[in-house]
Amino acid sequence: MRNTIFSLFILIVFSTVIQAQQLPIFDNYLLNPVSISPAFSGKNYALQALLTHRNEALKIDGSPVIGNINVDARILKTMGVGGSIMLNKAGIYRNFSANLNYAYHLQLAKLHFLSFGISAAIYQNSIDLTSVVVNDPNDPMLVNHDKISESYFNVGASLLYNYEDFNISISIPLLFNNRSFYENSPYQYVLTMNRNFLLYSNYTLGLGEDWKLKFDLLFRYAQQIPWTIDVSTMVKFQDSYWLGVFYRKPNIIGITAGVAIINSIIINFNYEFLGSSMMGKSGGSFEVTAGYRLGGPSKPKKPLLIKDYAR
Repeated sequence: MRNTIFSLFILIVFSTVIQAQQLPIFDNYLLNPVSISPAFSGKNYALQALLTHRNEALKIDGSPVIGNINVDARILKTMGVGGSIMLNKAGIYRNFSANLNYAYHLQLAKLHFLSFGISAAIYQNSIDLTSVVVNDPNDPMLVNHDKISESYFNVGASLLYNYEDFNISISIPLLFNNRSFYENSPYQYVLTMNRNFLLYSNYTLGLGEDWKLKFDLLFRYAQQIPWTIDVSTMVKFQDSYWLGVFYRKPNIIGITAGVAIINSIIINFNYEFLGSSMMGKSGGSFEVTAGYRLGGPSKPKKPLLIKDYAR
């Protein structure tokens, strides 16, 4: 009976959940890179608050539904702070996290910046077994285990280099591997939090006074799952309207579109078409982000002179 329960669990739920418990990556990093690298906190806007809702595999019951609130702000011109709250539910699995971010932005030269970011987070992962239907309700894996949950504390770090409209960042959201109390059971692979590694870069090319072309690249490695890579391009008009496409290894194609109303109120939509083997069966994935922005990227007020570097 034990093998039957967990074979079903792994085949139906675990294939989608395992990425969820490894810090799900929203497509909104295209709009808000703070969500994957705390070093961006306070870098691009004086204040930014964004709310994201994501539905994966719309036609499959129990597929992941994720909500995220992310806020960051610039303080004292060279520092940024922020935080986020995320709730992720997929079938019988649930993940909650809350984190605080801090970033320091160091000007190396006239147009060269190096930013350091750190984060501290609390995670709670749980499995609700009350909705599992089995032939033997006395199975020892379920008796007295209506809900299994674990909580963890972890820290992250990131580094960002910026030159004009080019950014490259290395981020480790989880510096430590959190071990599960259920180390000798299948639960350990669902409840534990393992180290992640993210390499992100973007570049914005000016096409005239009003038009821009933005390129994004994201590489992600996490234990227990295959590495992934995202490649995207986006056309922007007056920084108020944008439309783009992206590809994610192994076989996901997506589109993104958004608008900035009076340069402050942000609305963005993303839709993913899943791989050919699931096309027409999953319904794809949908994500919407809405929020508010104040101010723009921080720029040096005057060029630095040689005497400034000698201090």
